[in-house]
Amino acid sequence: MSVQAPERLAIESFDDLVEHEREILQRINELPNGGHLFLIHPFMLLEDVGVVLSDEAKREILRRQPQLQSLSPTPYRILRRRGEPEPHLRVHVHGLFGR
Repeated sequence: MSVQAPERLAIESFDDLVEHEREILQRINELPNGGHLFLIHPFMLLEDVGVVLSDEAKREILRRQPQLQSLSPTPYRILRRRGEPEPHLRVHVHGLFGR
């Protein structure tokens, strides 16, 4: 059985991200461990759920959340590969990045 790739959603700016936040949150929360994956590496998760951030959108996010520049991809890859939900802790994302 093949998994269909999510429809691509091009995000050109932070305002564009905010405009599409509800749809993006829905995509994240439908993914096994989506909330965990968002906390571990939001840029990798956004890519996995079909959100394509422009360079300008990434710069705007990093200006607001500079700590995101130093995230390691390793924990994300491990949890994503696992595929099944974590049984003891559930994270539900209600917003993307601080305004």
